[in-house]
Amino acid sequence: MLRPLILCLLTIGWPSVISAAVSTPGPSTPRPILAAFNDNVTIPMPISSNYRRIVEPTYGVKEEQLYRVCNGKNKKTCGYWENIQTKAKVVAGKTTYNKNKKALIIKQILKTDFGMYYTGNKKFEQKVNSLFLRG
Repeated sequence: MLRPLILCLLTIGWPSVISAAVSTPGPSTPRPILAAFNDNVTIPMPISSNYRRIVEPTYGVKEEQLYRVCNGKNKKTCGYWENIQTKAKVVAGKTTYNKNKKALIIKQILKTDFGMYYTGNKKFEQKVNSLFLRG
């Protein structure tokens, strides 16, 4: 008596339940990029005239920084990370933007480079994590 009921549920009711559970999720965020100290890191990012990041240079203190991509007209204010509040240059790994790869490239990443990276308008984000825990 139970067997026909189970067969009926399997053929009629369960496919809709299974298809609802397997349906595609909403927009997903990119997976974090893991890197060790002094590694070269390639961060896929759409083309933008500037990029932002929120890093934690000292434990518990978050800081927003700005990077301007060099375009030939802004030679004095491009090619380095700048603290938004103090307008001072920040010690960081050598950062460039590769238009062909559509990626922000950081050579020899430092402890102060790990954090959340954004396009200038903050519409795209990418997290960069350290492979090592704080100690």
